[in-house]
Amino acid sequence: MRFYLAFGLLGASLFAANEPDRIDVIAHIPLSGSPVVNLTTGTHWRRNYLYLGRGRGEPIRVLDVTRPTAPTDAGKLDLQSQGANSDLRAAVGTAVVVASGETEKAPRTVTILSLANAEHPKIVREFSGVTSMLKDDARGLIYLTNPDGLWVLRLDPATDVELEKEFEHYVRYNP
Repeated sequence: MRFYLAFGLLGASLFAANEPDRIDVIAHIPLSGSPVVNLTTGTHWRRNYLYLGRGRGEPIRVLDVTRPTAPTDAGKLDLQSQGANSDLRAAVGTAVVVASGETEKAPRTVTILSLANAEHPKIVREFSGVTSMLKDDARGLIYLTNPDGLWVLRLDPATDVELEKEFEHYVRYNP
């Protein structure tokens, strides 16, 4: 299965020509062990965490991703030792949702495409063997795992020049 993450200029007259949309790799952490098949994010005491699940019965690795360019190890959760023979599906603070059921999927390829020239899309980067992927809309990040480890991508949209002009006008003339 192949997924495409595309970016580019839509309505180029509204955006600065020298500042295209981008999706950048901002961090990479090698991982050992079985493939990560489930990613979940959570926040606790102003810290952002990423939970890496490897399937039922295996401990969940927890990373502190408050600084997404430098994720740090924050420990492991062993749900099975707590009597929960399920996978972590959601987390908020110190509360989690676990559910049983199949989470493992066949590895897939994720491709980052540039649509700056919509008639000639350009492959910027490909990640093969991806076993899990999660988009964090609130932080503009994408997390994905493959045999090479965890990858953190940042979505960096181009500046909307017209919107900035409108905002500047609003701030200047509306006290």
